Amino acid sequence: MSPHRNDWRLTVGLFALTGLVESLAFGHLSAFTPLYLSQLHVAQADIPRWTGILSALGFIIGLPMLPFWGVLADRYGRKIIVIRSSVFAALIYALSAFAPDVYWLGFARFWGGFVMGNTGVMMAVQADITPRDRLGTAVAVISAGSPVGMAIGPALGGQIVDTFGVRSLLWMDTGLTVLVVLALTLLLKEEPRILDRTQTARAGAAEALRAIMHTPLVIGLFSAVFFLALGLSMAMPYTPILVTQLYHGLKPGTTIGIVLTLTGITMAISTPVWGRIGDRNGHLGVFRLCAALVAVTLAGQAIAGQVWQVGFWRAAQGLCQGGIGALAMTLLALYSPPERRSSILTLSLLPQQLAWFLGPLAAAALSGLGIRVVFWAGVLALLAGLGVSMRLPELEHPEPEPQAAR
Repeated sequence: MSPHRNDWRLTVGLFALTGLVESLAFGHLSAFTPLYLSQLHVAQADIPRWTGILSALGFIIGLPMLPFWGVLADRYGRKIIVIRSSVFAALIYALSAFAPDVYWLGFARFWGGFVMGNTGVMMAVQADITPRDRLGTAVAVISAGSPVGMAIGPALGGQIVDTFGVRSLLWMDTGLTVLVVLALTLLLKEEPRILDRTQTARAGAAEALRAIMHTPLVIGLFSAVFFLALGLSMAMPYTPILVTQLYHGLKPGTTIGIVLTLTGITMAISTPVWGRIGDRNGHLGVFRLCAALVAVTLAGQAIAGQVWQVGFWRAAQGLCQGGIGALAMTLLALYSPPERRSSILTLSLLPQQLAWFLGPLAAAALSGLGIRVVFWAGVLALLAGLGVSMRLPELEHPEPEPQAAR
């Protein structure tokens, strides 16, 4: 008889759906921001700079708040913290749809910081209720929700943008996110846990940070993941601009959508596969392989001279990128001592989110030298992350822990 209130298979599907809609909607904001900026009367020369600034704005709140979400989850329950993220996401899309100018859009994107912090909490729930020998696969399937959103989102979004405009797309994203809020409210159950309401949020955040600082393997992994995410975050917001520079037809939204959809399709297909390969052959070695291959694909985009070449390299990027996220999360769970695992997993996205703040700002500064310079800078950051990962050890596969009946 399972001691858990949630079936681990059901939560895998629910959390994958949450990630799917989140990536679909935020992917629309990222993919079509350059076109929206044109509609908001931003000068063409200023669009690359504003693209980087808007991509970074949400992290002004998100980074300082990130250590507190796990503490608040321990204090008030994990369910409400997960739902909070989707509620604020719906608000952001609605505010963006109303935007009369770039400053209003910036105000909407600023609140993106309150959307962060749900993935680590969801992964903590999943890690607690999933059999150890299924953990890599479960994490990979949840992680695949994001690339599935990337797969179906851009192509659909591009058609809507070219036919009805960006604002209509943002209203659709608002509605989908509200449906996710309802699904989480009705289907996710709070696991029986002793909630710590005596500890202050500040003390709890400090404890979570100490858990990381006292676990050298986690520090090393976080360093590697930071550089890998930095490279990706520098280049990815600028792919739509690269496409528009190479495309001179009448359907830029559809073209951008097709290119980004190729990435999503390959990520959706490959992410669970990488998790399974890691379970069988060693997570760290496969993680390193994925990082090296992604660096090659960014270099390919930097030299692409036609839209189809950008699409080819983006598809190749997606084929390998999903493995980085899924395997990094699995390695984090394995590197974390059981008594610190929950605290560490709640901060699992700290290096990525720091990179997603600094990367677009660095890219905005470099964009004056040309869009392709941004992609080459991303390659260098990825190679730095690969170098850091070489100092990490491959752990032996642990014996499966006793779990509830499967």
